Amino acid sequence: MSKFLAQFFSPPPNSNQSHLRSFRSSNSSLHSATNSHPLNADPMSCRPISHTWLKSNQKSNPKSHHWLKLGLAALAILIVSLSLPAPVMALMLRVLVREENTSQISVAVTQPSLLQTAGQPNRRIDPGRWHTIPATTTNRITPTNNGLVQVGTNLYPGEIEILPWQSRAIAVNILPLEEYLRSVVPSEMPASWHMDALMAQAVAARSYAINTQQQRKWGDAPYDLVSDTRDQVYKGFYRYDPQTRQTLPLIHVRSDQAVASTTGYMLRSGFKGYYRARLPRNWITWGNGYM
Repeated sequence: MSKFLAQFFSPPPNSNQSHLRSFRSSNSSLHSATNSHPLNADPMSCRPISHTWLKSNQKSNPKSHHWLKLGLAALAILIVSLSLPAPVMALMLRVLVREENTSQISVAVTQPSLLQTAGQPNRRIDPGRWHTIPATTTNRITPTNNGLVQVGTNLYPGEIEILPWQSRAIAVNILPLEEYLRSVVPSEMPASWHMDALMAQAVAARSYAINTQQQRKWGDAPYDLVSDTRDQVYKGFYRYDPQTRQTLPLIHVRSDQAVASTTGYMLRSGFKGYYRARLPRNWITWGNGYM
């Protein structure tokens, strides 16, 4: 079964694997207004998953997850056999990560960052305290040195825009598609699950993100996706717990492997459905047993 799946998830014949890169997370420090909490999580790295690894892993436990493999085999048939073109590979997403019924949002940064405000000179914001950003116009925060931006209790890669929308202040995370998937995959599926399942999740999540952006689901809103179950759950890279004063990783080396190993692959054009599970009806009281 793994050999069967590998032919769909692997790069096209005679192609190089330079796009299967290792991911590394930032290991810088974030300080709140009163306390500091360094990002102590070890940098995560991953290697592309190889056909040899897949085969040897399955030989060691050929009967495991048999039910899951059958479902994944059906999903794998729908995977395109060629990588996505370069413009799609470099796709940038705009993800709504916070809404406030106020005219401002507070942020913190793990590295010195550039604050660009429409109609005003650029200025620098530093770690060590909270910064209150008025949402009267568009403000963009760009960290240096692969730093992260904290909004609420979550820390996000890429850039953050603070701007007004429909009488609210909103925060939008701007980041590459593949970085977005690093958080989505373990948020939607436990990273401890079978690697084939994680790879299928990565392909489905990539396909959903690309299609949702292209179809403009949210109309003229200044974002492509939202970070909850209205689209896909996206939590960023870390979460700060103010009670323990610890910063906990929300990404995982195994889901990073799944994302890297399927880079450039999505469900075929025109495919409308994804997957759903049927549960005993007495488990849940809505959806007629479906979720």
